[in-house]
Amino acid sequence: MNNRDKARLGLIPVLAEKHPAGYIGRTALMKYMYFLQTLRDVPLGYSFSMYSYGPFDSDVLSDLSMAESLNLVSSTTVSFYGGYGYRIHPAPGAEVVKDEAREFLTRYKEDVDWVVAEFGNLNSADLELASTIIYVDREFAEIGPPDARAHLISLVNEIKPHFTLEQIERSVDSLQHKGVLASI
Repeated sequence: MNNRDKARLGLIPVLAEKHPAGYIGRTALMKYMYFLQTLRDVPLGYSFSMYSYGPFDSDVLSDLSMAESLNLVSSTTVSFYGGYGYRIHPAPGAEVVKDEAREFLTRYKEDVDWVVAEFGNLNSADLELASTIIYVDREFAEIGPPDARAHLISLVNEIKPHFTLEQIERSVDSLQHKGVLASI
């Protein structure tokens, strides 16, 4: 296992530990990895592309499967109204990989803390919307249309029509307030 793999595997239980709930879901894991790489320049080596629920890289789920098989995290399925989800908790083996990835985890501790502090209170739908806005923002930052905010909202609405314009506007405002948008 190379250092990047150890870092990515060590990050999974750390994100679960640091989350206010003491666990994370698959959507949160995916989006936190995206935020760390995109907003904080943490060198994770993922190749995110737009997918049904926002930025996605199947390697994140492969890393999660590996973390589960190595007993670094445990994952349980939970039912809720309208569907199901996952709760990913640190497992006893987490300490070994965290120790092996200690240098990486120490170097990027502030970035991990920032992501959890800024996005840890968002549910899956909010994470989907926020990550999609950031993805579109990064894709079109260089274009810089005359009214970048309105253009960004319009593009996100085309991609995610199940979100209202008001929801998108509120999320854009929140992300702009956090200083993470590049195009506006």
